[in-house]
Amino acid sequence: MLRLEDVHVHYGKIHALKGISLEVPEGKIVTIIGANGAGKSTTLQTISGLLRPTSGTITYDGQRIDLMAPSDIVKTGLCHTPEGRRIFPELTVDENLSMGAYLRSDKGGIETDRKRAFQWFPILEERRTQHGGTLSGGEQQMLAIARSMMGRPKLLMLDEPSLGLAPIIVQQIFEIIAMLNREEGLTILLVEQNASLALRTADRGYVYETGVVIMEDDASALAKNEQVREAYLGSA
Repeated sequence: MLRLEDVHVHYGKIHALKGISLEVPEGKIVTIIGANGAGKSTTLQTISGLLRPTSGTITYDGQRIDLMAPSDIVKTGLCHTPEGRRIFPELTVDENLSMGAYLRSDKGGIETDRKRAFQWFPILEERRTQHGGTLSGGEQQMLAIARSMMGRPKLLMLDEPSLGLAPIIVQQIFEIIAMLNREEGLTILLVEQNASLALRTADRGYVYETGVVIMEDDASALAKNEQVREAYLGSA
């Protein structure tokens, strides 16, 4: 469904991605793990058109997207929930959800999806008239995911959904991620610092080191790999 082939990205003189190639099969969860600064978030920003690759190609759902504008990429059904949540703090929960559907004109479908979002995240229905900035960190992360789902994505990219959250909230978030994949058939590309949780949730994984893929395999195999366990899982 998504394929990166030999993608290079520069920030000025900094060579951030050095020939990244990866694939995300339809209906699967694929995770990218690695240390801070390895290029994980840069990969998602490049896929969503916020950064331009210096060279290489990105193909999504049969069409090349690395030369497309970010708004056109969203129209293809590829949505990005960024690191740090990036909700609109001065807008209410309802208004944030409406912003997620800004490319749509099917009012009935939008309201149906709003109700589904409240089924997934009941706390958001209780907070629907509150400004986003008054929500807790966990509630903001739920809102960020729900807002992305309002665009009816076929592939959802999630950047550090557990960042700064209490363990019990992280567990709730990842249960929702697994449910969206299992019950909605949503394809997911997940960047996550919590490597253990990411590998338990994903079907396949890629390990980054300073802008290079150093390992790829089924997630269960990576979780058992001694090198991965020592570097990212806290055990040898």
